[in-house]
Amino acid sequence: MIGVGTHLVTCPLQPSLGCVYKLVEVNGSPCLKLTEDEEKMTIPGTKTIYRLYDAAGGLGDPSHHPEGISSCSRTLSLPSGHPFMDLMALEAEPPPRAGKELPIRVLGRLGEATTVVPAMVEPLNRLYFRDGQVCEPLPTLPEVRTHAQVSLNLLSPAHRRLHQPQPYPVRPSRHGIPPGLGWKIQDGST
Repeated sequence: MIGVGTHLVTCPLQPSLGCVYKLVEVNGSPCLKLTEDEEKMTIPGTKTIYRLYDAAGGLGDPSHHPEGISSCSRTLSLPSGHPFMDLMALEAEPPPRAGKELPIRVLGRLGEATTVVPAMVEPLNRLYFRDGQVCEPLPTLPEVRTHAQVSLNLLSPAHRRLHQPQPYPVRPSRHGIPPGLGWKIQDGST
């Protein structure tokens, strides 16, 4: 596959969507982009996303955990906390469960792993199209706007503040990155 620059395919005076598409699977076989910049490397395989919530200011409270990651295990039966992390997991792996310890990896430090214990887990992926056909009714624009407003209001004030906001972490699951992948690429053994 060859990438073509935006200005070669669109007029610079016309607005264009600035985005990047990364291939992660071809005909059911996982693939990845090899690069020396670990942050630009793709993680192979089809993935899904889960939003992990703390228990009323527990895991996601930046005063307790400035990096947004913890091995704290405080949970409540009816969580009323904030989202503290989005988890990127392979589609085939079992979904995370509330109240259960969850091993994760830290992007940019592939050799390191830590654990979190979410009080609540929300699946984020919704399938609207399959094989070119609508398989679930599309939300209206007012519904999309309301969903976005509710999602933003659920974030911790530390993530929402305009001056020096705390970055909202998105982390791969332990299974989302094959162990030692970063080292194999750096050593040239892949």
